[in-house]
Amino acid sequence: MSVCGRPPRGARLLVAAAITALCSPLIAAQAHEIAHTVTGGEATIVRLSYADGTPFAFEGYEIYRAEEDIPVQVGRTDREGRILFAADAPGIWRIRAFSEDGHGADLRLDLTGPGPSRESANSGAGRGGRILGGVGIILGVFGALALLRRKREATGAGGGTA
Repeated sequence: MSVCGRPPRGARLLVAAAITALCSPLIAAQAHEIAHTVTGGEATIVRLSYADGTPFAFEGYEIYRAEEDIPVQVGRTDREGRILFAADAPGIWRIRAFSEDGHGADLRLDLTGPGPSRESANSGAGRGGRILGGVGIILGVFGALALLRRKREATGAGGGTA
């Protein structure tokens, strides 16, 4: 029962936990997201930036041909967060960019066509779906816990008094 019109302590804790859980993925997803743009021509330029637009400057990267384990090029982005490379053959290329604090991107670029046709394996395009999926899982877990608690209280195993 509630006292003075206030919800039970368990319900307040459940609401506080749900709000915290809902906000956590949003903060974490933005903190580790690396956005990018790619332009083509004789050389390919990949520009990396954090979610807030700040350049991913002076961070490490590796460039691989598709399905190869040894990088073709290794280096650091410039102060604008750019990587410049000239592909020696058309095909799928992989760029791994990373920082010491855990940020990074793993991109796959399709350099087979005449124009800039680029695919990304780690861009912000699917972030909303990942966040909604995480929220759904969290709400499902809390819902199951609430049902179990009610069932236990109804059968008298909760140890509570009526």
